[in-house]
Amino acid sequence: MLRNLIRSFESALKLHLYSKAPTTSSVLATRPRRALFTQFEEHANNSVSNKLSLSSARISSHATSLGHETDNDYVPYRANLETGSRISVLIDALRERFRLTEDEVQRIVSDEQVQRFYRNRCLVQTLDTLILEGITKHSFVEYPWLLALDQKRLGFKLDVIKTMKMDDINHFVPFLRLTVPRLRKLVTALNAETGDYSQKNRVYYISDKLGVRPEIVTKYLCKRLFILEMPYDMFEKNLQHMIHYNVSPINILKDLWAFRYTPKSVELRLERAKRAKKDKIMPWMVRCPEPILQRSLKLSLDELQVLGKFSSVVEYLAHRLEFNVNEAKAIMDRHPQVHTVRVTKIKEVLDYLLNEAKFTRFEIAQVPRILCHSLKTTKERLNELASFGCRPSSLVIVCRSRREYNKFLEQWTSHSKHTNAE
Repeated sequence: MLRNLIRSFESALKLHLYSKAPTTSSVLATRPRRALFTQFEEHANNSVSNKLSLSSARISSHATSLGHETDNDYVPYRANLETGSRISVLIDALRERFRLTEDEVQRIVSDEQVQRFYRNRCLVQTLDTLILEGITKHSFVEYPWLLALDQKRLGFKLDVIKTMKMDDINHFVPFLRLTVPRLRKLVTALNAETGDYSQKNRVYYISDKLGVRPEIVTKYLCKRLFILEMPYDMFEKNLQHMIHYNVSPINILKDLWAFRYTPKSVELRLERAKRAKKDKIMPWMVRCPEPILQRSLKLSLDELQVLGKFSSVVEYLAHRLEFNVNEAKAIMDRHPQVHTVRVTKIKEVLDYLLNEAKFTRFEIAQVPRILCHSLKTTKERLNELASFGCRPSSLVIVCRSRREYNKFLEQWTSHSKHTNAE
């Protein structure tokens, strides 16, 4: 582009000088014509040379600023590496203020909200504002969207949150994503019941009862704010029921919808799960439809009946295959998915393979994957192979994909026909 401008400038200069030539020759009429032309040509050449040298210097300095880019070199444009771009300034600011790993920096910078607003908002100013309020590195890494908050609204939100009784502002960082009216309503509700707890508010009460850090509590509560605004009596009774029936604290926080049910119905569902000797009572058992709960409880009772005197699936498998517990565990570890299979299914598969198909315990132990395989498919394939006179030496082929199984079956049948023909 610069070269085109220079050429245009040179052409215009030459035309201008040529247009002035007659006037110059009339003034210098006493001099010889050839001497006049020579003088004019030298003057024009000198002017053009000066312009060219000046333009060349500008081009060379511009090329130097571009990293000595030549005519044939292509340098791809990358906005995030451009000197002085907002994202690079943000990265530098983060590294100056915190000791962040490369993964933590990428987690913050690649956040959807940060990518959306870094071009038209001063994120560094927001960063400094939050740091002055006591927001720590962990909060920025966990919630990168903090940097993209509107500066004016952020000030209002911080003022509202600071009206609460709290130990650390980082415990309530997730609430900064709420609108100002919604946040004000929530804080008002929390402040109104401070006298009902020995703790500062309901967040700290839940944290204390469940034995979970406050910042983890608010991480889940910010998605289900009704927990902080529902009647205290209903909330406390449901929480006590779940603690009494040994529901895992993290499972309670991950599935808070169970708190919407009356304390009586919550207690009844949890009691039924306990009587069925469920090894792991979950909050979904409170809110699921009745048929699903009945089926789940029936499966649990069936599993207990199959296990009998054995306390685990490993012990049951060791008994059926006549190995010790360590050997049975090693067999299951070869295909870890076996650990997730219900003992009722394992019993059905073992009954068929040992009693009907007449496979040995060693053949089953060599292919533990067969315990995860569909019993219906296993029966169909073994019966089909038996119809062609094939008794596989390994159960591996039974567990293969349909394409691989069909390929094996074609090879077997073609080999059998060739053998019979001979």
